[in-house]
Amino acid sequence: MTLQARPRPLKSTLTLLACAALTVAVPAGVATPAQAANRCNTAGHAYLTQPGKIYFSGYNGDQSLGVPTFNTFRGDTFRLGGNGILPGTTIRFQAVNVDTGAQINFYRGQPVYTTRGAAGNCVVNEEGPFTVTAPSGTYRVTALYDPGNTPPVTPGDIIDQVVDVVVS
Repeated sequence: MTLQARPRPLKSTLTLLACAALTVAVPAGVATPAQAANRCNTAGHAYLTQPGKIYFSGYNGDQSLGVPTFNTFRGDTFRLGGNGILPGTTIRFQAVNVDTGAQINFYRGQPVYTTRGAAGNCVVNEEGPFTVTAPSGTYRVTALYDPGNTPPVTPGDIIDQVVDVVVS
């Protein structure tokens, strides 16, 4: 008895079509390392948090959510962080008195607080807690950062109005 192999044209054609579809589909959805290096999934935003609360005004400095108000008192604490920040770059937080325009000491007698650099996942992990030491008044907290989903033009490309802090 002799065994003869018969070609199975339908199976071969289907296999070839499946391989061709994978070859075409995969590269379309995969970013090259150069494209992926400076891209974040989330638009840039800096924020101030307390347990169960987050304050930020929008994305990439657009204030699309409006500048929120954080009502607090001397001795209260908060944390700072950000997301969608260009990996390796920092966020610089500062505060000014809304009535006088005078910059206040933000942290340990310094007018600016600079975070650690954003990780490869575009996140500046929350830092703190920081203690409110400012006298009664209203203060605007701003942040300067480079977004990870838009190439920065200059360092500190985004100036973000993060939150108005009312100290009672």
